[in-house]
Amino acid sequence: MKKLVFILICISICAMACKPKTTSQENQTQNSTEFADMAICQSCAMPLTEDLYGTNADGTLNPEYCKYCYTDGKFVAPDLTKKEMIEICVPYMVEQGMPEGNARILLQEYLPKLKRWQTQEEIAYQ
Repeated sequence: MKKLVFILICISICAMACKPKTTSQENQTQNSTEFADMAICQSCAMPLTEDLYGTNADGTLNPEYCKYCYTDGKFVAPDLTKKEMIEICVPYMVEQGMPEGNARILLQEYLPKLKRWQTQEEIAYQ
């Protein structure tokens, strides 16, 4: 089950990062807007739909995190670090055809932007 979850996470990250880049300013703006409008898990970057939402302690759905990362109001793996998440995801991204170096760089650049991985100071400045 965990392997499947991380495969989905890594494929999602890879798919977002590997989206063809356009040269037109208008198309770049449109792509940025589409990405910004996409709901993604703020822990693993998995695209979210309501059936994948995590749950709060009171049982309500939490639209910020997926059910694989966040259940009953807490993280499923609370001690997981960004570095550990990267190390878990890289092999699956390589398995999907991305060179290891590219996968590692992508994850190192993208994961810190997600809410779970930001420090409180970083959140305050946004």
